[in-house]
Amino acid sequence: MDEERKMEKKFIFSNTLKLNGEYQASIFFGDKASFEFATPPEFHGPEGFISPEELFVASAHACCLTTFIAKTKKAGINLMFYESSAEGILEKVDGQLMFTKIAVNSRIKTDSDKEKVRKIVKQVEQSALVINSMKTNVTIEAIIE
Repeated sequence: MDEERKMEKKFIFSNTLKLNGEYQASIFFGDKASFEFATPPEFHGPEGFISPEELFVASAHACCLTTFIAKTKKAGINLMFYESSAEGILEKVDGQLMFTKIAVNSRIKTDSDKEKVRKIVKQVEQSALVINSMKTNVTIEAIIE
């Protein structure tokens, strides 16, 4: 029954936008944070702003980390260091621009079982909720020390 209740839960995440200029706006996350963003220069936007495309890649990237942390804590893994970078590839598919791949490259240091950590990395690739909500292929390559 508890498992059924968990599956029935619905979570709502929201934000508000305010147009500041032709290609520029502010996004507000309630009382938590706000920042300006814009259409990227590749699509005629101004220089110096975070773009929705970067936020898309960052969302997948951040979800990889938070899912990894949750799974390593649950497994009793001691993380000594974690750093990663992500790159999204945007290209035309059937006449439409879309992200076809997000590659996350991470460097992980642990004094725990490295093979267990490697398995968790693969689990994250398969089960991170933001990634599962995207059409984009997301891969994670990890150097585990």
